Amino acid sequence: MSHELLHGRRILIVEDVAILAFGFEDILKRAGAEVVGPALKLEAAERLAEEEALSGALLDIRLNGDEVWPVAQVLDRKGVPFVFCTGHFDSESLPAEWRGRPILVKPARAQAIIDTVASLFESHA
Repeated sequence: MSHELLHGRRILIVEDVAILAFGFEDILKRAGAEVVGPALKLEAAERLAEEEALSGALLDIRLNGDEVWPVAQVLDRKGVPFVFCTGHFDSESLPAEWRGRPILVKPARAQAIIDTVASLFESHA
């Protein structure tokens, strides 16, 4: 389940469903990534996005009724690549500024999670 593009990368996980968050954490750690978080609430996610040195992020779009756009804006400003993770949105329903970003559809298999997050670094390999 390893992926060479993930080795040593610091990945922020933002997901409000604890069992999913810890599942993503386990999958990414097994693939060689270093996980930051997971952040289960918007405030924690914003703080981690601002304060941590990150390589990338996996962002659930809807966190306890809030949308993750403020976190995406912080990451974008810092030049940190990220993928959205959702069971509710598709690329057409995203705000215009986020269209074209990768979207991981939940539920997702472990290999799909690894491949999608690793794809953030393919152009930086």
